[in-house]
Amino acid sequence: MATTHDPLAASNSGSVSNTANAVKDRISDAASQLKNTASQYGSTAVDQIDSGVRGAAGALHSTADKLRSQAGSAQGSKVADMAHTAASKLDSTAQALQEFDTRQAFSQLESWTRQNPGIAIGGALAIGFFLGMTLRSSDSNRNVSYSGKYDY
Repeated sequence: MATTHDPLAASNSGSVSNTANAVKDRISDAASQLKNTASQYGSTAVDQIDSGVRGAAGALHSTADKLRSQAGSAQGSKVADMAHTAASKLDSTAQALQEFDTRQAFSQLESWTRQNPGIAIGGALAIGFFLGMTLRSSDSNRNVSYSGKYDY
C-alpha cells in the first residue's frame, strides 16, 4: 500500500508549532510584566506605609513633649506624675514604630500565608464578608428615599 505525502500537512504542522511558541512567548512576557508591575505597586505601598508609620511616630514624640512641658508647671502633683508616665509610654510606642520594618512584616506575613493557605483564605473571606455587611448596613442606615418629585 502506497502512502501519500501531503506537503500542506507538514507546513501546517510547522506553522502550528511556530504559533504555539509565539503564544507561549507572549504569555511569558505578559506574566513577567505583570509580576514587575505588581512588585512596583507593592514597593510603593510599603514606602507609603513606612512614611505613615514614621509620621505617626513623630506625632507621638511631639505629643509626649507637649505633655511633659504642660506637666512641668504642676511639678510634684498626681496629675503631673500621670502626665510624665503617659509621655514616657508615648515615647516608647513612638520608638517601637520607628523600629518597625514594614518589609520584614510583609515577608513574615507572606511566609505564614504560604504555610497556612487554608486559614489565610478563610480569614480573608471572613474579613471580606464582615466588611461587606458593614458597608451594606451603613448604606441602609442612610434612609434615602426617592419620592419621584422634584425639589425646587
